[in-house]
Amino acid sequence: MAVREIRPGDYNGVNVLWESVWWPTRSQAGWRWLEANPVLKEISAPQGWIHQDEQGVIRVVLGAMAKRFWRGDERFFGLTGHSLVVSPKMRGASRHMLNRIIAQPGFFACYTLNANVLSHCIYGRFGFITHPPQTAHIRLAWIIDPAACLMGNVLRRGLEPHPKLARRLSEHLLPARLWQEKPVVLPVNVSLLEDFDEAYNRFWQKLKGEGRLIADRGPEIQRWRQSDPDQNLPPLTFKYERDGEIAGYACAMFAKENPIEPVVLEIIDLIALTDAPEAVPALMAALIATARMRGAAKLRLAMVNPHLMAQLGPYVRSARREGGWAHAHVRSASGNPDIADWAPTPFDGDLFMTLRTPPRRAARATAAE
Repeated sequence: MAVREIRPGDYNGVNVLWESVWWPTRSQAGWRWLEANPVLKEISAPQGWIHQDEQGVIRVVLGAMAKRFWRGDERFFGLTGHSLVVSPKMRGASRHMLNRIIAQPGFFACYTLNANVLSHCIYGRFGFITHPPQTAHIRLAWIIDPAACLMGNVLRRGLEPHPKLARRLSEHLLPARLWQEKPVVLPVNVSLLEDFDEAYNRFWQKLKGEGRLIADRGPEIQRWRQSDPDQNLPPLTFKYERDGEIAGYACAMFAKENPIEPVVLEIIDLIALTDAPEAVPALMAALIATARMRGAAKLRLAMVNPHLMAQLGPYVRSARREGGWAHAHVRSASGNPDIADWAPTPFDGDLFMTLRTPPRRAARATAAE
């Protein structure tokens, strides 16, 4: 099967394929933003790969994003796949895409942290392992509005046999207060992180200095990630301070999977210094208060690791476990670092740029439900 790298002229065709499965598409500015990934100044990587049929229509796509990692002062690069879509007539074509991402030189590993229930079983055939093995199947969710969650389930089950009807529906379960940025009463020592300044950089250097394999969270990467032009709502970022210094931070984004799903506040990152375990519960309290104030149906953490599970403490017991399949898969290149101490959060994957953000226009026209 003929597979080639994605070119700028393919962006519209890729969007059409993504839209066919209700996945969010990218504006031209959004594609340029992906091209401006700061990591690409240091290592070359394509935006992904496509396959076209004889008429030139894109039938298979796999996106790719390069990430920078550190272990102390030693630098590595990882490559995460995202948004794999295979047209029904091309069943089995995913293997050609996976072979391409595996073959990319210069990366210590290629991986996905967001495999869905349909695709998760294929990765083991290509030398991928689940990672972390203890938590690769766990997604945690905290219910904020049970009625909205129940209504979303009813709509989903009722419309599942009628996809054409579902596509014609307007946005449901979109609360008006989502767009009202009212102040939230935050826990002691927690406040909004409004700039990735020198104080934040000191925190990042301490994290990096702990010596485990960790995705780059430096100011340059953080500023780029927050500048995505396709985000209808900016990410929410909080910091936990101890003795005047940042000891932990959290980032979250509002998302709405499709017109009939309720709004979810998705945790993109939640991390603290090893000697500041109290930071994570405090940040969780801030996230739950924000989700409640803005009308989200639930707060969700789609990727967790054993270290973070321990820091979450009682929040693990109050969480609902979603999914149930292994969604995190990693294939390490030979001769590269051991990944046993890599403790990924959603930050390490693709969630921050593949979420469907709540649509603005519909929010203004639709009353709260």
